[in-house]
This record gives sequence, structure tokens and C-alpha cells, in this order.
Amino acid sequence: MGPITIFDKSFLQSLSVDESVWFDNFFRVNISPLFYIETLADLAKEMTRGRTPEQIVGEIASKTPEMGGSPNIHHMDLLINNLLGQKVVMDGRPILAGGKPVMFGKKKGVAFDVSPEAKAYSRWQNREYQEIERDFAKQWRAQVKAMTFENSEDYAKKLGIDISKCKNMNDAYGAANSLVASNSKPYDLIGFILTSLTVPKELHQQIVQRYQISGFPPLTSYAPYVAHVVKIEVFFHICVSRGFISSERPSNKIDIAYLHYLPFCKLFVSGDKLHKRVAPLFMKPGQKFVWGQDLKSDLSALNRRYMDLPQETKDKGVISFASKPPTDGDFLTSSLWDIMGIGWRKPKEVKLPLPKESNDKLLDHMKSFEEVPVSNPNFADFDIDSLDSVSLQRSITKKKGSWFQVPKDLKDC
Repeated sequence: MGPITIFDKSFLQSLSVDESVWFDNFFRVNISPLFYIETLADLAKEMTRGRTPEQIVGEIASKTPEMGGSPNIHHMDLLINNLLGQKVVMDGRPILAGGKPVMFGKKKGVAFDVSPEAKAYSRWQNREYQEIERDFAKQWRAQVKAMTFENSEDYAKKLGIDISKCKNMNDAYGAANSLVASNSKPYDLIGFILTSLTVPKELHQQIVQRYQISGFPPLTSYAPYVAHVVKIEVFFHICVSRGFISSERPSNKIDIAYLHYLPFCKLFVSGDKLHKRVAPLFMKPGQKFVWGQDLKSDLSALNRRYMDLPQETKDKGVISFASKPPTDGDFLTSSLWDIMGIGWRKPKEVKLPLPKESNDKLLDHMKSFEEVPVSNPNFADFDIDSLDSVSLQRSITKKKGSWFQVPKDLKDC
């Protein structure tokens, strides 16, 4: 299903519905909770040119990936758990919530229900909103407007950073990186984490005691995901203090938070200039930043290419005739798939659709995992890399824009 990709709202908003179909089809999308929050926040904005917030949100929801999109756990939940000793795997794969460990015979697996976010987007496409969502939208916009960065320089000084030595963003990155790799100011550092990241107060004592008992090791070894988040936050405060990032736009704080999800993807697609400048600093070898307009143009070219197919082929659904991007031509999407290796370019003989007997057997197998309750409490700590099956339920629109995502004659269920 393509390389694991995160995106920001500006990119998805720039796409046509048809282009969004191909983005969903060719990329395994990890949906940041920030995208969910930003989309909801549009409910509380003042719209011009006669369009309502509901119309704007509905349009964004209609483009949101369904086939391969999954929402990542919020970065604050991961950060807090990492501080409390839980490992956070940062290998380019999304971390999902709500999985149910199940046993069926000697087989073990995880079954995921349709996520609350996916259910919400389905409602929003139909202009349906719950009152709690409207209230949250108003609160979120108020919080963004109230954001100020007067304390940024004080934060840096307290952490022992001489911001006058930071002449550019690379210097700011180096200072932030050195901080999380050392243990010279452990109490100031843990204080910065607890206060600036608004960790719940009832957890402060437990977190500090655990860090103290561990001997105040560098964050990079003690809590690697916390180190990643803190490095971004400290970098941001230095850049605001030095004027590398504007303090006049509170939304910059939201934009920078998208980088907290970089450990859970291979690609980051954005049309935001701040992301273009900053994201590559925090990406590891094998990861790539993609400028949103470049990918939009490529998805548009792919859309034109597939439009020339016979209607009979189109009616089979994009999943059947475009399981991978073209190996001919000069498509950006194809080159981005190469991040997974060149093996996908080798022709494989695959019979689609599956014979009815095979299809029914596969569906029965998947349903068996979904219906089995968690009967063994000791199974909760199983090794995810040794699973026999992972089942993810999705809510999919049969036809989106000009395209059937699944076969036209597929019965609704």
C-alpha cells in the first residue's frame, strides 16, 4: 500500500477529491491527531465568500484517506507513557490505539475497530456534528489565539542554552540536540518537560521520582521518544527567541507539533513553508520531506492517466487496476515508492479479484479474529512482531469523486 506517510491539513486541502483518491490509494497514510483537531477547529472560524464552516469541514472530510488511513495515538499520550517507562517504537510505523488482542486456536492477532476519528469524518461529510465537537472547536480556536511565546528565551536560559550563539536554525537544532544527549541540568530539564508540555500535575511526582531513581541519564537513552519531542520543543523556543520563526503567528506552534509524528512515517507531505524549512532537520536517513504542490501535481497527472481507461475497468475499483503506481513514465509517486525498495517494480502475477471460494475463506478468517473476546489476560503483552493476523475495520465510501474505490457491484455491508 505504499510508503507510510503523514501529511498536514494544507496539503489535503489543496487536493481535488479525485486527487485525494490517488493519495489514499498509493500511500499508507498515518493520520496525525493534529489534522483531526485542525479540521474540527475550522468549525469555529469565520468563513468568507458565503461558505459556512460546516461546508469547509465537510470538504476536508470528503478528501480524508479511508482505504489506507489510520490515526496515530496522540503524541502527549506517547510522551507520558514513555516517561513512565513504556517503550515507544520509532521505526516508521504508526502506533494505533484500540487494538484488541485475540486468540483463535493457536493463532494470535489484533483486531482494530473503526476508529472514532474515522466515524467522525464520516459524519462530517454529511454535515453532521455532535455538540461536544462544536464546543471543542471553540475551545481550540480560543487556545490558539491565546498562545504567546514571551517565555521562550527564559526557557532556553534556564536550560543552560546561550541563544546568542545560535546564528541560524542549524545552530538551534544543534543546541537542542546537545541538551537531550546530556544530563547536565536534569531538574531544569524535567521541569521544562512537565510545565511547558502541560503534563498532568498528578503524574509529576511519579515521573520525577522515576527519573531520579534511574540516576538522571540523558533523555536519548532514558526515554527516546521524549527526547525527540523535547528536542523539537526546545528548538522551537530558541528559534522564536532568535526570530528564525515568527512569534506573531500562534499557529506556528501547531505546525511545529506535526514533527512529533516523524518517528512514525517514511514520508512527510506538507504545503507549509515552515515544515519545508524545519522538517528535514529532524528526519532520519530513509525518511523524506515531500513538498505538497509537487505531489499534488503528480496525483493530478496520475488521475489523467487512469481517466483514459475503459469504463469497464474503472468499474472494478481502483484497488483492482492500480494496486501500485506505474513503472513507466516519470511519476513522483513511483519514485517515492522506491523508498520501500525496488522489489515492487518487479512484475508479479496476481489474480484479482480472488475466486469467490478464496475470498469467502479470507473473510471468514478475518471475522473470526474480530469476534473472539480477549480470554487470556496474560496475552496482553504479546510480541507484535510475532502476530499471525492484524485486522483493521474501515468505513469506506464506495465512490469518491469520479472513482469507485472498490468494485461498483460490491454489495454494501
